[in-house]
Amino acid sequence: MADVILVNSKFTANTFADTFKKLHARGIRPVVLYPAVNAYQFDKPHSCGCDKLLRENVEYLEELKSLAERNGMSDRVNFITSCSTTERNALLSECLCVLYTPKDEHFGIVPLEALAAYKPVSACDSGGPVETIKNEEPQMAKNMGENARQHVMESFSTKSFCQHLNRLLAYVARGKED
Repeated sequence: MADVILVNSKFTANTFADTFKKLHARGIRPVVLYPAVNAYQFDKPHSCGCDKLLRENVEYLEELKSLAERNGMSDRVNFITSCSTTERNALLSECLCVLYTPKDEHFGIVPLEALAAYKPVSACDSGGPVETIKNEEPQMAKNMGENARQHVMESFSTKSFCQHLNRLLAYVARGKED
């Protein structure tokens, strides 16, 4: 039997409980350890990935392209299905905000990367983003971006991840000493 079961969000912990009902009934609860984001790779602003092997991704992309075409926006919308870290960082540094559309995503690293890049994020009110995105009334995009960065640094930075992991490891080690 494992000493501790780690999951990446409260949403995933609930999914675990729904999937492994017998373990849940025995009181076995996973511990949430949020993945870290290297916030230091993002510069303060000055002025993605699509798996084409998944049919639903390809179909959804085509649906979005058709929607842009029907609404006369295809000349103003670029669909970037995959990009390098450098390209992603450049896109995040130039955008005003990020719209994140996956429903019931178990964690969703993209919103955290955007928040770390000082960008406000609008996302579905489901899955991991419910835990990682603060729901605030926006006053200004800059203030939202500053708040977003602070939130990531406090809760999802590499330092925060290491501190949480160390506490978990110490807890497991104490249990083995008994």
